[in-house]
Amino acid sequence: MQVGTQVRLVFWSVAATAVLLVLDAAVTAVVQRDLAALHSVLMSPRQLQQVEADYTNNLLVASVGAVIVTALALVVRRHSPKIRAAIWVIGPLLALALLCGLVGGPEWAVAPTGDEPELLRQEYARAVPEWYLWVHGIAGLFAAGLLFFIAGFITRSDLREYYMETHGTGDSYRSWIDRTSG
Repeated sequence: MQVGTQVRLVFWSVAATAVLLVLDAAVTAVVQRDLAALHSVLMSPRQLQQVEADYTNNLLVASVGAVIVTALALVVRRHSPKIRAAIWVIGPLLALALLCGLVGGPEWAVAPTGDEPELLRQEYARAVPEWYLWVHGIAGLFAAGLLFFIAGFITRSDLREYYMETHGTGDSYRSWIDRTSG
């Protein structure tokens, strides 16, 4: 695969990740707004606080991640080893944060046992809508997968050469082996 194609693949993967994170942040903001308007009769205040905290965590990770990944998308085509290092650091850390949000999400605070009254189950369903779990889960899982893919894919040797080149200065990257032997 040509280096230009690989760089475009990395760019579009980063851009797709940014779109998924924006989608995740948007749906989380919508359900968090709806939760603030929810008038609970049977749900405990502690459950509502836990759901609110989980939504806030998801919103924080998705929105900050979207900003960072969008910034990466703007610079990922430049020749700079700093960009490659940033992807190595940011990609897996953000992916792990997204996966933690998927595993410990708000649905655990309102998980019905089957013994509660129907009204309480309805309040649970309004506090954590099923559509949100699907959209948040799919967007978060795909975004995490793309971040791991990008971090792994950018380790390719020809991409290393691409990011180590310094265009415009007349110099090109020389590995330490070439510098010491020549």
